[in-house]
Amino acid sequence: MNSLERYIPHLVDAKNKLFTYEEEATKSNTSVFNREMNYVIFLSVTDGNTRALVSTGIGNSIETSWANAEDKSLSYINKKRIRPLWIKVDLAINMCVLSKQEFFQAYTNTKNNYFRKGVSFDRQFYLAFLEQEFLANAFMKNASFSMKNINDYLKSYRDLKYPILESSIKEVILFDTISYFCDKNNTYALHAGGVDNGRRIVKEVDDKTVYHMIDNASHFLAKQVKPTGEFTYGYFSHSYRSINSYNMLRHASTIDSMIKAYTITKNPMLETSIKRALNYLINQAIVTRKHPEFSKVSYVVDKQYDDEIKLGALGVAILAITKYTEIFHDDSYVDVAISLGHGILTMQHSDGQFTHALNANNLSVKEIHSMINYDGEAVFSLLRLYDFNNDNKWLEAGSLSFDYFIENEQWKNADHWLSYCANEITKYKFEDQYFDFGLKIATYKLDLISNGETTCPTSLELLMATDQMIQRIKALRKDYLFDTYSIEDIFKTINKQAEHQLNGYFFPEIAMYMRYPNKINGSFFIRHHSFRSRIDDIEHYISGYHYYFQKVSQVEKI
Repeated sequence: MNSLERYIPHLVDAKNKLFTYEEEATKSNTSVFNREMNYVIFLSVTDGNTRALVSTGIGNSIETSWANAEDKSLSYINKKRIRPLWIKVDLAINMCVLSKQEFFQAYTNTKNNYFRKGVSFDRQFYLAFLEQEFLANAFMKNASFSMKNINDYLKSYRDLKYPILESSIKEVILFDTISYFCDKNNTYALHAGGVDNGRRIVKEVDDKTVYHMIDNASHFLAKQVKPTGEFTYGYFSHSYRSINSYNMLRHASTIDSMIKAYTITKNPMLETSIKRALNYLINQAIVTRKHPEFSKVSYVVDKQYDDEIKLGALGVAILAITKYTEIFHDDSYVDVAISLGHGILTMQHSDGQFTHALNANNLSVKEIHSMINYDGEAVFSLLRLYDFNNDNKWLEAGSLSFDYFIENEQWKNADHWLSYCANEITKYKFEDQYFDFGLKIATYKLDLISNGETTCPTSLELLMATDQMIQRIKALRKDYLFDTYSIEDIFKTINKQAEHQLNGYFFPEIAMYMRYPNKINGSFFIRHHSFRSRIDDIEHYISGYHYYFQKVSQVEKI
């Protein structure tokens, strides 16, 4: 069989489904092709190890277009001697013609990497690119064409011998696509247009879907842990360019998310990587000093930031250690967690405020206020320490700062760490003001989350902390607290956000257009930051989905 179906049998199913849209393509593309109706089909093929090669087929019938694209794909496969792992098929529809300046204006009015249209530089579609190609190869730079990137791509992936000049691009044809993705097991229909464009249609974000993502993403993180215990910090996935900076706060919070993932997957490789990364945190980043009041205090020192002590890093280190102790029944680091708690107390003021950053060499003040989230991370960790060893000083210190949050209306910061704090403190103190604070945070940010274009994974964390607190309000029969808040809107937004965040997951139909698909497949990314997959990006997705998994799996049991 001299066809792509010999490699991916499910392709015949995708082909048949695609052909049912022939009439839609005919009606929607007349602005470009007029009486001589042409069809444009794209076939994207990869073995998983290299960026997908996209072959374009153009013809007066949809069958001819397919045959032309398939011939090009087979020629590529034979030339490179690869075995296709994934194939994606696209039919161009809804074509419209813009002048170059009109295109630039439309592009600049769109958030970076959120222009979700295919682009052709000519009406014959010889220089046509899927949205995924266009964005994953950075064809735009500073609101104009990056001719270097375009020509590098054409030379490497389209065998174009001579570079094109920007002056030769007179107009731009935009188009949408009807798309299907095939692997060796299934055919997946993909979304057409909008923020979901090119991503598989998932009927329900159920426990199986969430488990699959958490398992894959945490496995990705586990592989990023070096033998030393340090993480490979991250990549700009479209080019697989590594991120060379490092941040110990993110190191610690990533460990915490990996432990959350382990509670679901019980992956032995994950356990090994968690312990290695935690040892690195303890032995390479934490310093301990004598203290007249607390005997000893500890701090997390960030060497890449001129030996800076960040308040937030102490907080998330405590969260990681206490979670590790709870899940792995290993109390080796309990003293370190308590000593870090003492370190936070030395940075707390009498009114509940905190100093945010110290110089490690002499503990002098570097910054009073630095990052909004540091306060929430610190208080959340103090409350976790109270749950951990029931020492009342942690609850008193946490309450002091929380009362400062309330007095100064810090719910307006709408920080997810403050939502964690509100959920945590209401486990021990049932006063209405604490519940009300948590409800205010979620309500204040609800419209922004619900209508947001970016995936913003901390939003699901914020909502899931609020959801847990709402269940506590109901258990305590304090439903009157809901009188001024739309709880149903919060629940609806939780489900909407859980689905929206699928757009930040590297399904293979998205990963295949990156430089090394298999290396980033199954991880999470931030689209508007050059498809960045950094450890903290991934940990926020995992943390939010971890709590969402707990919610939907309970529903499944019921």
